[in-house]
Amino acid sequence: MKPSTLVIGPGAVGLALAAGLRNAGRTVALLGRTPAGEKRLTEGFLVTGPDRRTRSIRTGLISAHALTTPPTAAFFCVKSGDAASAATSAKRWIGPDTAVVALQNGIGHEKVFRRTFGARRTVIGVCYFAADRPAPGDLRLNGGEDVLLARRPGNETALATAAGILTTAGFRAHIKDGEPGMLWTKAAFNAAVNPLGAACAVENGRLIEDPALREISLKALAEAAAAAEAAGHPLDYSDMADKLLLSGRNAPHQRNSMLQDLAAGRRTEASAILGPLLAAARARSVPAPTLELLGAVVARLERRLAVSSPRPAARPRP
Repeated sequence: MKPSTLVIGPGAVGLALAAGLRNAGRTVALLGRTPAGEKRLTEGFLVTGPDRRTRSIRTGLISAHALTTPPTAAFFCVKSGDAASAATSAKRWIGPDTAVVALQNGIGHEKVFRRTFGARRTVIGVCYFAADRPAPGDLRLNGGEDVLLARRPGNETALATAAGILTTAGFRAHIKDGEPGMLWTKAAFNAAVNPLGAACAVENGRLIEDPALREISLKALAEAAAAAEAAGHPLDYSDMADKLLLSGRNAPHQRNSMLQDLAAGRRTEASAILGPLLAAARARSVPAPTLELLGAVVARLERRLAVSSPRPAARPRP
C-alpha cells in the first residue's frame, strides 16, 4: 500500500483535510464515529468550494481498519472532549515514526496526546479555515487555508512531516515557537465568535454585519484577551479585533463549530474553549461578564438538547 495519512474524526475539519490530501494524490484512511458513517465516507463525498463549485472525492479513501502499515501522519480532528478516547482508539495504527497532529479547539488536550504518543511524535496545531458539514456526505469550504503548528524540543522531525503534508495538500502551514500563545489566541478567537453565533443561530457574517452582535463579539474578544494575559499568555497578535472582523467578511456563510454541533444534536466544545478563559478571569479578578453570559446561554442550550434527545456521544471506535 502507498504511504497513507490517517484522519481521525472526519467531520468538517477532517473532511477538509481529507479533500486536500486526496487532491495531492495521497491515500487517506478515515477513522469515524460509527462503522456505517465511516463506510459511507470511504465511498466518497462532495466538496463545495468558496466559489460554489462542487466536486466529488470518490477514490483513494479507505477505512483505518484496512491499513496494513502505519500511516506517515495521523491528524486528530475530533472534538476536544473526545481527545482521550480517540487517542486510545487510534493508538493501534500509530507507528513509531508516525507524526501525530492534534487539531483540537480549546486548551488542555495537548497533554493527552503527549502522554499517549510521546513528545517526539506529537505536534499540536490549530486551524484557521472555515469548513461546514451540513449533511453526512456534503462538505462546504467557506474560506481560509491556514494551519498553525507548534514547535517543541524534540518534535522537529514530526513537525517537518506534518508541515510538508499540509503544504502539498494546499494548506498554508505556519510554524509557531511554543504552544501556549497559539492555543490561547485561538481560544480567544473562538470565544468571541462561536458561543454568540451558536446562541443566535446565525452565520459568521451576521456577527459582523449586525452592529449589536458585532459589539458583543468584540467585547467577548476583549475579555478573553484580558483573561489570557492575566494568566500569563498574551495573545499572539495585537490586531485581533481586525482579524476577527476580516474573518467574518471573508467567510460570511460559515456556521461556526458550536452552531454546527447544536444543529446536529451534539454537545459543543464550550467547556474546553470558555472554561480556561473563565477560570483565568475568576482566579485573577478579571471582569468577564460577556463570556460568563455566553457560557451560561450555551450551557442552557446544551441542557435543553440533552432533554429533547438524550443519547451518548459517539466516538471513534477501536
